[in-house]
Order: sequence, then structure tokens, then C-alpha cells
Amino acid sequence: MKIFLDTSTLTKRYVQEPGSEELEELFFSLVKEVFVSTLAFAEFAAAIGRKLRKKEIQEEPASKAMRELEKDWDGLFSKIPLTDDLAVSAASLAVKYPLTGADAVHLASAIAVDAELFVVSDNMLISAAEKIGIKPYDPAAGPFRR
Repeated sequence: MKIFLDTSTLTKRYVQEPGSEELEELFFSLVKEVFVSTLAFAEFAAAIGRKLRKKEIQEEPASKAMRELEKDWDGLFSKIPLTDDLAVSAASLAVKYPLTGADAVHLASAIAVDAELFVVSDNMLISAAEKIGIKPYDPAAGPFRR
């Protein structure tokens, strides 16, 4: 199965939070190819920084999460760059649906690669994906069911 991860679910792979175990199950049972936007790297670092400032994570686990993502970045993930065409598609989605610019980039990227499953833990993105016809899955909601 070809899946696309937004940053909210990418974080679950490296930081233990609701949905982390379900995401790992999905990775090891059904996934053949995992796509992410190149934007996710910067967003992931921002999320780790936010968790550090809020004292939701300690320095060592935060550093470990960044090292693990860096290790996986070039081998595990198929990366979708933010091209001019993708930016135009994302802008169109951001006008049509109540999405942030970054979320619109993730959704446009999932559309561009014809993802079979859009793995996301954001209700606005889930709603937009459903309206567009992309199957969303929130690992925090429980195990994946086909």
C-alpha cells in the first residue's frame, strides 16, 4: 500500500504519543511505499522544539527523535518536493478548505502521488481528504481497518 504521512503522524513514529503503536503496526503490515513532503522535515523540527519549550519532552529524547528522522529521511521515505505546480495546487486547496498553507501542501502532495491512504491526525485535513476522495486514517483513533 502506498501511503502519505503528514507531519502530525510522522512525529508519532519518533515520539511516543497516542497513535504511535498503530502507526508502527501499519508500517509493518501493509505499507510498501511511504511518501512525505519535504516540508515535513522542518515542520518536524518545529514540533520537537515546541515540545521542548512546553516541557512535553526532555532534551535527550528530542535529540534522539531528530537523529532517527535524519537517519530514515533518505532511505525510508519517498520525498515530494514543493514545486511551483504543487504550490499552486496547495493554494487552491487552502482557498477551498479550511487548511493552513502547510496542511494544504501535505494534501496536495498526497494527491500528486495518488496515495492510497492519507495518514493524518488533524480533523480539518481528514475532512478535506474525505471530500476529495482520498482515504484518511488517524492512527490515534485506533487500529487500521481496510
